[in-house]
Amino acid sequence: MEADWGVENNIILICEDSPEGIFTGVYEAYALRLPHERIYLQAGTQTQPMLFADYREVETNTEKAAKVMRTVKSRFLEEDYEAIWLALASPSTEKAQAVYGGIVWGLSDKRRGSILQHLTDGNVRKLMELSRGAGKELHHLKGFLRFEEMENGLLSSVIRPKNALLPMLAAHFADRLPMENFLIYDEGRRHYAVHPAGKEWFLMQGEEQERQPILSEKEEYYRELFRQFCHSISIDERKNLKLQRNMLPLRFRPYMTEFAEK
Repeated sequence: MEADWGVENNIILICEDSPEGIFTGVYEAYALRLPHERIYLQAGTQTQPMLFADYREVETNTEKAAKVMRTVKSRFLEEDYEAIWLALASPSTEKAQAVYGGIVWGLSDKRRGSILQHLTDGNVRKLMELSRGAGKELHHLKGFLRFEEMENGLLSSVIRPKNALLPMLAAHFADRLPMENFLIYDEGRRHYAVHPAGKEWFLMQGEEQERQPILSEKEEYYRELFRQFCHSISIDERKNLKLQRNMLPLRFRPYMTEFAEK
């Protein structure tokens, strides 16, 4: 049954937890032609119900999402566009409202320069917070991600990030390793990024193989060589475990060659 949008009630739009789902939600929010203060976007399933609110589920529509994406890309500064995509990678259910509020501010007459300068707005502050968190983890993974060469020459890596950063990492490494066959597996979300040599990368979903991967002889040799190098340059008397954990969080180490068990 179609909801009765009372003039006094706030509107809660429940969007699919994906960039396409949230951008569709932004499109539908504008289509309502109501004051933006009365509309709230939420990513994922409904949580704590709000009083005096009408709830509506938004069906993801790629055409509507693409229209919003094009508008944001053409009318926003590059740093704002990047911040929005980083915020969309966050696991927070508040990201949909933060992105919506940031877009509203960016398209308003009040905007001067980057939307990230307008931290007096609560949604923009949240957008900045989520963006910084995802951006910091992305920066870490660009340096901490380790590929292993399989016996068939495939470069393989496993990660478990807090944020959904697989597309950004795939694009980053495809630009740097264009002629390599590689895959990156996000074991938390069970998503693969697959890059065939000389072609475009793509995403797929599935379980990681249970069998023990067979590394190439060269990989085994260089793994041991790298471990010995890391051990030889360390100075026991100058160890600072607190600083090490700050520079290299513990959650990254199980996926790094130099910390892996032999």
